[in-house]
Amino acid sequence: MSRKDEEHGGVWWRGSIKGDVMVMPGVGGTWGCVVFLWVVVQGLSMAAWGAYGGGRGTAEDPYLIFTADQVDALGTRPGDWDKYFLLMADIDLAGSGEPEFHRIGTPEDGPFTGTFDGNCRTISNLHWSSEWKRYLGLFGLVDGEQARIANLTLVDPNIAVEVGQYIGALAGFIRTGTIINCHVRGGTIRGETCVGGLVGTKENATVSDCTADVTVQGVTRVGGLVGHSYWGLTARCDAAGTATGGSEMEHYGVGGLIGHSQYGVVSECHAKCTTRCNRYVGGLIGVNHLTAVRRSWAEGVARGEQCIGGLIGQNEGGVITDCYALTDVHGLAFLGGLVGYNTSDCQCTTHTSGLVDRCFAAGPVGGMADIGGVVGINNQGETAHSFWDVQTTACARSAGGDPKTTAQMQDVSTFLAAGWDFVDEKANGIEDIWCMSVLTGYPRLAWQVETTDVDVDAADPNEPQTPPVHE
Repeated sequence: MSRKDEEHGGVWWRGSIKGDVMVMPGVGGTWGCVVFLWVVVQGLSMAAWGAYGGGRGTAEDPYLIFTADQVDALGTRPGDWDKYFLLMADIDLAGSGEPEFHRIGTPEDGPFTGTFDGNCRTISNLHWSSEWKRYLGLFGLVDGEQARIANLTLVDPNIAVEVGQYIGALAGFIRTGTIINCHVRGGTIRGETCVGGLVGTKENATVSDCTADVTVQGVTRVGGLVGHSYWGLTARCDAAGTATGGSEMEHYGVGGLIGHSQYGVVSECHAKCTTRCNRYVGGLIGVNHLTAVRRSWAEGVARGEQCIGGLIGQNEGGVITDCYALTDVHGLAFLGGLVGYNTSDCQCTTHTSGLVDRCFAAGPVGGMADIGGVVGINNQGETAHSFWDVQTTACARSAGGDPKTTAQMQDVSTFLAAGWDFVDEKANGIEDIWCMSVLTGYPRLAWQVETTDVDVDAADPNEPQTPPVHE
């Protein structure tokens, strides 16, 4: 630096595009740095603003997404993956796909850790086709306590991967974070393992108030909503469509809602799917390992060879309470109207027994060996306060539970005597978990029943009743 420059307080910087020296005469050293940094920050802010439709990426002023190009731009800007985004229009991604369309969050560039609010809008026709790929969906990898995807519907996504894992329409893999009020309508999701209609794999994450009605195809760990769930919470979710796994002996774990669930909680969920695989197929969950399943139910069709259940194919130490199944179950062996194979978490000295408590089954069950109205076989498993309809299931036996006729199954006294907590009765609790349905005649979960479907006289004929308000 020359004496003249020093006299004017000139400050030199290197690192411009051509490596030239920059001089700002008359600007003090410290203030010069501040000005320079301000210019850089403003330039980056303007660049980000230009990539989207407005906003600054903050919670108060999120980046605005109006077009398919702006969705794609988000996938090319890892530096923005910790920011806030708001979808402002319904978007059609027809024609997108590798290599043109870019996932949001990847193992190579880092996860999406920010917030994406779909604003109750739709993104249609997401398309991928590849021989091999992992972490595939609109969001490839999501991670972080503050990560959140909300209020978004995907319409007709079509993702096809011959070999690969962590495949879902919305997210391939979410490790921590939250997905809430997100939906998939139509389309096909196909992969190898950990394949789900909404999410391929969730790990210690929350998925709530979400639905999927989609065709899901894979080999192992395939679910109508989530392929593989490890810890975390799945609550108030619903799945429909089909979920299909492989037909070889080593292929397993297909569920209408979740293919393979390990630990965590599943609460107030429902599935109505056609599910099929070689082993461990359930109307709700294929394999359940130490997961608490509460106040949930399933219907539809479950098909396979071994360990097929109307609610859960194989229950390994999980506690299943206040659930029911109306699923059509058929296979070869270890078949149950509710659980095909009820066992412990391990075949060792210290183990946790699988428990089925306050549950019932009323769907048809057919096969060749170890067929049960509630449970096909108990191996270090327990069943309490549970029933099956011997007429509708066509099962004369069960490894657990008590047989009842259809008339007895539609009589509230059967369940009150077993300690079930019904709306407005007080002897068995005040949580109001169950009520009698005037449409089906069977008990139904209070959360699922409209007020017009409640037998208000069923809970306690000696007291006036008030039906629950359905939300």
